[in-house]
Amino acid sequence: MTLSDHDFVGVFAVLRRAERILLVANDRHIDGKTQRTWDLPGGRVEAGELLQEALRRELMEETQLVLLGTPKFAFVQEGERVAQGVRQYAWRSFFFEVEADGEPVASNEILATQWLTRPQIEAQCRAPYHDSFRRWLQSGGQYFVSDWTD
Repeated sequence: MTLSDHDFVGVFAVLRRAERILLVANDRHIDGKTQRTWDLPGGRVEAGELLQEALRRELMEETQLVLLGTPKFAFVQEGERVAQGVRQYAWRSFFFEVEADGEPVASNEILATQWLTRPQIEAQCRAPYHDSFRRWLQSGGQYFVSDWTD
């Protein structure tokens, strides 16, 4: 197995309602311990899947929401996860602004859903990979580089 077998290509939905953005709860292993994180709905693009197909599937799997219309590209983030000075994998994540009807329902893939304001996002979204999302909310942009070092 090569290092690239672990690389991650992901797609994530930015769904707004009034002044809030939908986030989903996950438990992640960060800095040597399990931590609850609030993330945008989304996940891994599967082999043979287009970004928009993955976005529709992930939104449905995590929240039971059906994507409406065509997603609008927001930004891309790429980065690396490093542990003990060694790159574990690289990632590339594509973010899209989307629309969907109904209220989200947490599936068995996530722990909860919550609509958060920008100040709440600033306070809650502190995982290493959240830096690009927070910068995009603050000042826009289309390409960000991030790193996650444990």
